[in-house]
Amino acid sequence: MIIDVYFALPTPLRSPRTMKKIFWYGLLALNMIAIIAIWYTRSSYYIQNPEDGNILKALGRLAGLFAEVAILLELLLIGRITVIEQTFGHDKMNKIHRWIGYSILLFMLGHPILLTMASAQANGYTFYQQFADFLANGEDIFAAFVSIILFAYIIVLSLPIIRKRLRYETWYFTHLLVYLAIGLAFSHQIESGDVSVAPYLYYWLVLNFTVFGVMLFYRLIKPLLNAWRFEFRVADVTMETKDTYSIYIKGKNIEQFSYQAGQFANITFLQKGLWYSHPFSFSVEPNTNCVRFTIKALGDYTKRLGELEVGTRVILDGPLGLFVDKAALRDKLLLIAGGIGITPIRALIGHLVTEKKDFVLMYAARTPEDIAFRAEFEEFQKIHPFTIHYIMSAPTEGYESGFIDREKLVRLTPDFYDRDVYLCGPPPMMTATVKNLEGLGVPIKNIHFEKFSF
Repeated sequence: MIIDVYFALPTPLRSPRTMKKIFWYGLLALNMIAIIAIWYTRSSYYIQNPEDGNILKALGRLAGLFAEVAILLELLLIGRITVIEQTFGHDKMNKIHRWIGYSILLFMLGHPILLTMASAQANGYTFYQQFADFLANGEDIFAAFVSIILFAYIIVLSLPIIRKRLRYETWYFTHLLVYLAIGLAFSHQIESGDVSVAPYLYYWLVLNFTVFGVMLFYRLIKPLLNAWRFEFRVADVTMETKDTYSIYIKGKNIEQFSYQAGQFANITFLQKGLWYSHPFSFSVEPNTNCVRFTIKALGDYTKRLGELEVGTRVILDGPLGLFVDKAALRDKLLLIAGGIGITPIRALIGHLVTEKKDFVLMYAARTPEDIAFRAEFEEFQKIHPFTIHYIMSAPTEGYESGFIDREKLVRLTPDFYDRDVYLCGPPPMMTATVKNLEGLGVPIKNIHFEKFSF
């Protein structure tokens, strides 16, 4: 079979987030200019008198400032701050978060190494003698050293080759150590760093406490306020397939809880053994009755969610994510789901049916028994007809089978190039499908996806 390749023509910029991005990048640039100015002012002697390791000392001080800036950026990225998350998106923020984490370790290691080399050169010590002297006699040096060790430990555990072997709970609790590391680094900065004297100290305190305060509000205070306002509780737990179940959550004035179909939330169930937060997608469109999350039993935690008791209190941190129909640049959509990736797609479908939108669903599952929401889709088709292609992993009579490859994309949805694509499923499937779509000429800006792997 011959598969045509379609090429994108230039289209006008339609992203409503562009000005917001310019604002945040501009704010970052202004603060970087201020921090470099502080460094230059405080290190001007070392820069102008480069002998006896002074240049190394100046660079070491700059590395320390950059390490703290990178830490503040990390707090903003992990803070679930709606205005930032809605500007850059969950996936992009995760990628930036990972690389900034590596840069923190680089700057944190560079800071003491450069300062030790500079002082060793000035004092006639070996590197190891000078480092030992710093630890024994340096002001607040031990706290900074512990901070570096903690950051190194957390970042090493975050390396993909190690992270994929960890349980989510291990990864989650280990990352809580980052707050201790940040506190130790901050105390070192204000005690003996370039910003330890006025007026630089005032700027540094305002900058740090603003970031800490915003993060604290979005990560802790806002979810608790929502829990108090809406009194979220588990209303029911029902089976969708043999290993997938839906959790219905109701509350007071729940019709006032606002989210968009396709978004997700971080959920904490206040039941013994289940109280740590996990991200799950809404599996029903906004309505006046309840919110719903549909979960596949893949690990120890998700298997135990089937034991949730009706009436269990819930803390719901969200909504989050840009996997919404408003992000589409075209009127027609192609929805592609694999396995439990059907959950945000299901919510989108409910919304699209209400809006009478033109869309096609391609849904890959292992077997017909693993198809979730089939009855709901059939009811939706009675209200607003749309096409569904069920694709089974193995040959199954009456169904398409195999992978969602280029041939299936072209044959089952011939007008795919006229549609924005919404994709959710296991990471390998998503990677392969994006590659196939791009190979067929679909611009990446018309492919929408969010990955939830930690």
